[in-house]
Amino acid sequence: MKSIRLPFGIMLFVLAIALVICSVKARKSKKILGRPVSHMIGALIPPVVGNMIIILSSNQILSKIGCYIYFLGMDFVMLALIEFTNEYCRLSGKGRKLWHIGEALLAIDFVQLCLNPFFKHAFTTEAIIVEGRAYFRLIPMAGQTFHRVVDYGILAIAIIIFLVKLLDSPKIESERYSVILMTMVFTTIWESAYIFSRAPVDRAMVGFGVFGLLIYYLALHYRPLRLLDRILAQMASNLPEALFFFDSSGQCIWANNPGIRLAELDGYNFEPAYLKLREMFGSDFNISDSERHSVYSTETKKGYVLQRQLVNDDKGRLIGSFLSVRDNTEEQEALRKEIYKATHDSLTSLHNRAGYNFLLSTLDLSNTYLLVIDVDSFKSINDNYGHEVGDKVLQKVAKTIKGNFRSNDYVCRIGGDEFVVFIANTDDDQRQIIIDRVAQINAELADSSDSLPPVSVSVGAVMGSEDTDAKELFERADRALYERKRNGKNGITFSEKA
Repeated sequence: MKSIRLPFGIMLFVLAIALVICSVKARKSKKILGRPVSHMIGALIPPVVGNMIIILSSNQILSKIGCYIYFLGMDFVMLALIEFTNEYCRLSGKGRKLWHIGEALLAIDFVQLCLNPFFKHAFTTEAIIVEGRAYFRLIPMAGQTFHRVVDYGILAIAIIIFLVKLLDSPKIESERYSVILMTMVFTTIWESAYIFSRAPVDRAMVGFGVFGLLIYYLALHYRPLRLLDRILAQMASNLPEALFFFDSSGQCIWANNPGIRLAELDGYNFEPAYLKLREMFGSDFNISDSERHSVYSTETKKGYVLQRQLVNDDKGRLIGSFLSVRDNTEEQEALRKEIYKATHDSLTSLHNRAGYNFLLSTLDLSNTYLLVIDVDSFKSINDNYGHEVGDKVLQKVAKTIKGNFRSNDYVCRIGGDEFVVFIANTDDDQRQIIIDRVAQINAELADSSDSLPPVSVSVGAVMGSEDTDAKELFERADRALYERKRNGKNGITFSEKA
């Protein structure tokens, strides 16, 4: 897995230096917007620095300090955003008064965050391992939810104000609003994607830093050039995730470089992306808004995490969406291996007791035969030949049982010499076929040409029904098994309906 903590820490450090320089220059500017721009850019420095501390630190206290710098700094960012929006959008007296509520909420939020060390109501942190060393991830609580609602609410109002100004402005002035508006929307989407993904490293702070640099440029050095496509495309193209942007009809209108490679697009013709993604992910492509979904293909041995974010206008109308696709093959393969180890027997590679319990919870038992199988007189094998030979006999038994049933039947080893078979999607008319298969199993186990002692198995079988209880089903099959044992072993006994 590629290292991201140090590169992002360095990137945030460079952004912080750039923001300091731009803030000082804006402060010295003689333009009317110089002061609010300086405040806006300066306010972005603490959260950038706080996030840098969080990313680079492996110490819990230092990480918590970074969190406080980050969150309290975001309150100052929102306060500066109010001032900047007032000046940049030239709001009148009534418009400015509406912001007093936001300022009051920010003051309350600032106080409640400062009280978190005493009441622990806003957030705490938990240690996880990222890139081989400790990383302290945020655990949000009620106070953090209030913080996000306040900050997102103020950001949403600022976005709406910029949108109204964009619609009301002459065409020649529209770009001065549209670029900042779209940058705020993109940064908001990026931060929202991070919050929903619970990814350990918050890369969205890079977007906030770039947002500050854009404000400096557009507010103080603006020229009416069509920069939006190039700015946002450059930001998104440098992300490791594949990104696809769709209009309200679902047509792909843009993809970054990883997206172009993933969908095998021809240059910048983005139209085939929709069909290609449908072909790759099938129904998993239609994930809901903000839902994070893992996909793994057994054919290509590739795993991905998909996340979609809808974008609405100020009237709640859908104007498009964006889909991020992250390759997490290594993570999913590691998880699949762990699940396999936890649910399969190391000696026979069959499902173990945990795998058996999982199958019980997922299979439709109403049309399933359950067979409980026991190796006859297996103790004498261990006593006379030793445990090494006994293990080889068990492996032979497992292989023979599995080889005589269908690929979609499930074979489990639930104890020393005790096995279970689920014959799914069948009915009671298959009884003779099951009898023949058990006879074939015993015939193969009686063959000692492989130098292993011959053995036989006894089987108790029961057919499930709609009102079948899993525990009762096993008990009935087990009783049938012991009835078979009493009647001479080496065969099968069916449990009649209770």
